Amino acid sequence: MPKLIPKYVSKAKETVRKKFPEMTGIKPTVSARKAGSKGGKGPETLYVLTFQKSILLEDGGHLMRVVRVTMDQRGKIIKLTTSK
Repeated sequence: MPKLIPKYVSKAKETVRKKFPEMTGIKPTVSARKAGSKGGKGPETLYVLTFQKSILLEDGGHLMRVVRVTMDQRGKIIKLTTSK
């Protein structure tokens, strides 16, 4: 399975940093999966980059923030999701 190019990881980190400044400096875990491609050209490799950080809340509690970025093998961000 092809590996994700480092510049695409940097692109995902920058996108996450802009939308979620508290996630700055977090190194993501990267996993790959196959998905059906449009046009019937066979399976396409998608990469899921997962950023995790425990955030201290105002009341003293903690929240585990998880941000997931799904990218295709050309570095296009397909989806960005976050926990509440």
